Amino acid sequence: MPKPELYICHTPYQALIALLRAVRGGGGHSLVLAATLPGAAALATRLTISPAFAEVYLVDEGGYPGIAPAGLLQHLQNRRAFERLCGLKLASSKYARIYISNDWSPLGRYLQDKHLFYTLCEDTVGGTLDPDQHLLDEQRAAPDFAERQRTGKGYLYWGDSRWVAAVESEDAARCTIFPPEKLTEFSKAALLQSLTDAEKAAVREVFITQNLPAMGDAADPTLLLPRSFVEDGLLTQPQQDAMFRAVAAHYADGPLFIKAHPRDTTDYHALFPQAVVLDRFMPSEVLNFCLPFRFRRAVAVQSWVLRSFTAAEENVFLTLEEAQALPLPATTQP
Repeated sequence: MPKPELYICHTPYQALIALLRAVRGGGGHSLVLAATLPGAAALATRLTISPAFAEVYLVDEGGYPGIAPAGLLQHLQNRRAFERLCGLKLASSKYARIYISNDWSPLGRYLQDKHLFYTLCEDTVGGTLDPDQHLLDEQRAAPDFAERQRTGKGYLYWGDSRWVAAVESEDAARCTIFPPEKLTEFSKAALLQSLTDAEKAAVREVFITQNLPAMGDAADPTLLLPRSFVEDGLLTQPQQDAMFRAVAAHYADGPLFIKAHPRDTTDYHALFPQAVVLDRFMPSEVLNFCLPFRFRRAVAVQSWVLRSFTAAEENVFLTLEEAQALPLPATTQP
């Protein structure tokens, strides 16, 4: 039996990519979710049910001592403290490969304390191609950088640690910040654009927690993508509720779907009882690539969420002033 792969995730997007990779890898792999991930406990439960993973660990990294090691003894003390306080102990011989995006995290430092080789994944599409790599530049400018990289004393992040077996890049041929022998190419964009119907269904089982209505050609679903103007101090909750009711009444000709910003705690189930209210922590890539239908239109108010949104025939961007000028539906008029 081949060894499983281990995926360490700190964001819903990372969990989505890990799920897809595990599905394509035949299932039975392992996953670590940081407890700081929004909705982590519920997401861990859904991922446990998926055949993609044989084991799912939910880890609270808060117990990590965070002592910068000056030598092997401190590495040993740190990793033992992490295992005792965080309840996770990884065996070096158990996994074929370990994948992590945020190796500057306590979990990433644990991998270095444990001397486990890992693959650093891009946290976004094309991150290794970004011309601004100031964090790496600053790290490499330190006078003891070469010694730390050679000996493993202290921590090095973003692909520079001696314990990094490989760094993934969307386009390894164009990446200039690491030597070619350290790079491996993996395209998240290509992965998402090549999903099969079965893979899309596997994603929906984990990230879509509501029953989706059957969509015929004439259904014309509308997606409302609200953000919290209350949180930003621009509107009161009643003002925001009234505005989004007006926006929905003006643009939703058919079924209404709502995907709120993660910081928006508005009760949209109460505000729109007939709408399908999606998990606000769900990655937007689920909407772009994994639904069994497209939206007639997607509507956002003073938000950049539509910049990379491709799941609607029409994207409607409203300023706050334009949204507030829309009339309330007749049933809610005073």
